[in-house]
Amino acid sequence: MTAVVTNMTSMRPAPRWMMPILVASLALNLVVIGAIGSLLWRGHAESTTPLGRRVVPNIVGYAVTLPPERVSELERLTKGEWQNVRPLRRALMEARAEVNKALTAEPFERERFLAAQARLAAADVASREAAFKLHTAISMNLTPEERRGFLRWREWQRLPQNPLDGRAPGESQP
Repeated sequence: MTAVVTNMTSMRPAPRWMMPILVASLALNLVVIGAIGSLLWRGHAESTTPLGRRVVPNIVGYAVTLPPERVSELERLTKGEWQNVRPLRRALMEARAEVNKALTAEPFERERFLAAQARLAAADVASREAAFKLHTAISMNLTPEERRGFLRWREWQRLPQNPLDGRAPGESQP
């Protein structure tokens, strides 16, 4: 009956080249859907930070995710600590860049690399001490609800475990 209505008298199979194209199209669609699902699963689409970027899971990273008026107030209350941290952080980044230059320089100069590493270690200690003071100042100015919110926020970040935190091969469980 269908053949009469549509005037189709024979059923031709699809060309051979059509099947690989259909499979490739399906695979591409699955990759795109998987990428979108992964972004949603990890929370990038719901991020409250600028441009959806993730922040360091410490008290400073949490503080910048608070409402803008609260961020401004915390920055005002901890202005001195911020002013101390920023130049030390820049010095740390410059020291890291110098270590990378020394590491990749040809010919490799052992003394230059060790000196750069020593400067990096000193810059790291100074930056960490100033950052610790900033963390303390911010923490002391958070409301009780914000302090409770920090724990929930940090758990939500789901960071990968540092390989140095795991057990050494052959090490038994405590």
